Amino acid sequence: MVDHAIGRAAVVERRTGVLAWATAHRAMLGDLAFVLVLSVLHGFDLTIGDHPPWMDWWWPLLVSVPATSLLLLRRRAPWLVLFALLAVAVGLTLLQLNIGGLNLVILVAVYSVCVRHSVVGEVGAATIAMVYPVSELVVYELTPVEGLLRISGAVVNLVMVVGWARAVRIGRRRAAQLEQTMALLDEARDQLAADAAVVERARIAREFHDIVSHNLSVVALRAGVARALIDRDPDHARQTLQELEQTSRGALGEMRNLLNVLRDRNPAGQDPMDWQPTPSLDGVDALVESVRGGNVVWTLDRRGQVRELGSGVEMTAYRIVQEAMTNVLKHAGAGRARVLLDYGADALRIEVTNRISGIDAVDGRPVSQQSGHGLIGLRERVALLGGTLTAHPVLNGFHLEAVLPCPENSDLA
Repeated sequence: MVDHAIGRAAVVERRTGVLAWATAHRAMLGDLAFVLVLSVLHGFDLTIGDHPPWMDWWWPLLVSVPATSLLLLRRRAPWLVLFALLAVAVGLTLLQLNIGGLNLVILVAVYSVCVRHSVVGEVGAATIAMVYPVSELVVYELTPVEGLLRISGAVVNLVMVVGWARAVRIGRRRAAQLEQTMALLDEARDQLAADAAVVERARIAREFHDIVSHNLSVVALRAGVARALIDRDPDHARQTLQELEQTSRGALGEMRNLLNVLRDRNPAGQDPMDWQPTPSLDGVDALVESVRGGNVVWTLDRRGQVRELGSGVEMTAYRIVQEAMTNVLKHAGAGRARVLLDYGADALRIEVTNRISGIDAVDGRPVSQQSGHGLIGLRERVALLGGTLTAHPVLNGFHLEAVLPCPENSDLA
């Protein structure tokens, strides 16, 4: 049973191999079949037709069969095949011998030349091919009407063959252009996908930076306050530790959401950044409140007509305030800091300014603050909304200002 199954598998494999080989060489096999059919028909025609008494009936086959076999070379040397076939056909015609199907073979050779050359090659091949019908006029002394019909028929056949070859050549060229265009489109699609992946990674990196940098700064601040109060004010220290726990849990939740994005756990049709609540300016109060109790005294001011802005502006404004506050916590030991949200008619202006006091002030000179990846990310966010962002040292402190376009009559996103 096993041997039988193995034998059947071997037979199937051989058949598959033969079929694959035949498919790969189908053009050559088609030409070979055409040659065999024409050779058989020519031999049959010679057996029933007249032939010169000085020659056996099968002698023309010694010339016509090899000439017909030249079709196997028509893709490599089409001009050579055409000239050889014309020479054989004209030679047999001059001897008044039956040429069999060589007239059809000549048309195939003309097609092979025309499909690989331009208009000049087409005209040249068709003109040269007319040598055979003209030789018939000379040898058989046809009447004018018969000669006209013979020439007209040859011209019609050549026009059809040349037209067919031109159509095939144009079709092949268009197919090649289409294939090249598809390859370029695939390359462009891959490049767009790669660019989109880079943008998405940059967006996730910015979110990681905003979450980790700010929350760790708050955690460090709360831990320092708790350590300072644990002996002289245990209740206050306990409350600070509770706030520290809440901040840590919130940061862990946001980190978990972003890690889920990186693991490709994306529900169909949902933006990964929509998994977590979009931060807005309503959360600035809680943001400022979370950093109170340290060595920096914070104030929050709002000016103008406070209104709800688009989600993109709200989130960007929130991140600007968050990053600026993070920089203050990192670089300002003690002093005062102020957050200003100015709601204008056409734009939202955000200012975050801190002043270092006490021993942290450096002789009244401007205090430099590093402009790292956080500020670079903020500039990208602001640029996407068409706004501006400036950040520079001031006397004993640092100043950050951002202007985000948000007309009052704009649609909320």
